[in-house]
Amino acid sequence: MRKSALTAFLFLLLSLFISCGNSKSNSFKTIPPEKAAKLMKNGIIVMDVRTPEEYDLGHINGSVNYNFMSRDFFKKIETLDKTHPYIICSRDGRTGKIVSRVLTTKGFKKIFNIENGIVGWSEAGFKLTKKREPEE
Repeated sequence: MRKSALTAFLFLLLSLFISCGNSKSNSFKTIPPEKAAKLMKNGIIVMDVRTPEEYDLGHINGSVNYNFMSRDFFKKIETLDKTHPYIICSRDGRTGKIVSRVLTTKGFKKIFNIENGIVGWSEAGFKLTKKREPEE
């Protein structure tokens, strides 16, 4: 019960945060998995924002796990280069949209959210791996 209350509070807080700072100059695009795969070939980092447990069940090869539900998520993203493009991957794309909005309000310039998240990635025929990349 405590965890669900904390989750509800975090989403409420994020909703307020997002509504106060969204601007047209910093926006994100939701892209199909095929486009994400092409962008990855150009060296764009995939941020998988699911929990470590979800990540370990299967993730995009080369992606880095930035657990959106962790207490230090905001601290971790502050260390990233805001001019570098990032691809966001969540379970089904919904949390990816929230994270994408958060990142754009924090000043990130090029954010791409994978349409339907890891589910869409798999359904498009792309493989998943269970090999864990080093945490950031």
